[in-house]
Amino acid sequence: MADKKATGGDNSSARRTGNARSAARRPAGYPGGGRTGGPSNGQAAQRRRTEPRQVASTGRRELVRTRAELRTINDERREKEWQSGVERVRGGVDKIMLALVILLVTLGAIMVFSASYPTGLSESGDGFKYLKKHLIYAGIGGVAMVLASFVPFRLYKRWGPIAVYGIAFVLLAAVLVIGTSEGEAKRWIYIGSFSVQPSEIMKIGLVLILAWYIDKYKDRMKEATGFWEKFKYNTLYPFGFIAVACGMVMLEKHLSGTIILAFLGISVMLIGGCNLKYTLLTSAVGGALAVGVFIMKNPYALKRLVTFTSEDVDILGEGWQTHQGVLAIGSGGLFGLGFGQSNQKHSYVSMAHNDFIFSIWCEELGFIGALFLIVLFVAFIWRGYVIAMRAPDTFSTLLVFGAVTQVGLQAFLNMMVVCDIIPNTGISLPFISYGGSSLIMLMAEMGLILSISRHFYRKKTI
Repeated sequence: MADKKATGGDNSSARRTGNARSAARRPAGYPGGGRTGGPSNGQAAQRRRTEPRQVASTGRRELVRTRAELRTINDERREKEWQSGVERVRGGVDKIMLALVILLVTLGAIMVFSASYPTGLSESGDGFKYLKKHLIYAGIGGVAMVLASFVPFRLYKRWGPIAVYGIAFVLLAAVLVIGTSEGEAKRWIYIGSFSVQPSEIMKIGLVLILAWYIDKYKDRMKEATGFWEKFKYNTLYPFGFIAVACGMVMLEKHLSGTIILAFLGISVMLIGGCNLKYTLLTSAVGGALAVGVFIMKNPYALKRLVTFTSEDVDILGEGWQTHQGVLAIGSGGLFGLGFGQSNQKHSYVSMAHNDFIFSIWCEELGFIGALFLIVLFVAFIWRGYVIAMRAPDTFSTLLVFGAVTQVGLQAFLNMMVVCDIIPNTGISLPFISYGGSSLIMLMAEMGLILSISRHFYRKKTI
């Protein structure tokens, strides 16, 4: 027993000596280490309080990064599973979309003839004046659509976005110097008798540049962590393209074009996966400031807004066009007065063959005819979104979605203006209204959609 106690005492002494030597070898500043310079009790307590917070903060960052990585991995896994069940087939253009476009353009040409005949007769003695021009524009647009449908969409992805957006920007700047005003807005550049409206080019330019950006930086948008990085890639950069486009169009006093560009750009951003909260908040603040400045700088815009909301509007003055358009719609009844039988197109409805052509359509073809046209546009939007969902990559999906959304948005805004649901801002009806560069650009966009529609998928049979 004595030997065991002696041995135990020697071991304890050795352990104490070893611990003392180990402590002496620890660097100064290490808890309990060093012969001199060790931390005081207060410093040790402070370290114990701060270290858990630092560890927790680091843990949260790692958790956020891990969640982002897991989302990316899961998205890639789902994409591979989906791709393994289908095969890509390159064939002809989407026949349903092509038929809808041809039908809308044909109906537009017929209605332009009916609505413009009295105006052309009174201006030049030729009732076919505007129809002839419209058919020329439709022919040029048709050629552009066919050519665009044969160009592989990957070439649009490589060269289209920067080229079209850049050209549109230059032309918008040129409008401010050499442009022609019609009313309050300065929107057109005339080359001989042909007019170019650069805002129409910017619509597809904006869709192209946003589709290119989101396709290129989609991984960074998903994996971004922290407020600044998320805001920068998901909102700031893409919103910059929208702000430049809207700012240039707003300088032309083209409010309707600015509104369409803003809604179009925000729609593409949201469908492309940009952060919902940051995008909507930035859009709301930026839009409110822009509209406020525009109204302050352009009193006529405020006058139009007051005219829309006032019950005592002067229907012989500011309210003339809208009032006559509503009368035309009401006169059509259920089945309309018959093709060519409109009374309001005889110098009552201003711009009867252009912005207010829908009122003449309703007067001559009635509620049934109006419903038929609305169904055509709904079918167009549906088919366009089907093509977008079947598109081969993010760029082509967003391009089709943006082009189709532009047509749908513009069509229903025009109808709401004519029906006096929203203020009159000068929006044409796609494919139906008389137009030059607007119709040509619109049909060229349809060529882009048809080109992408060639690359569809089907379920594997094996």
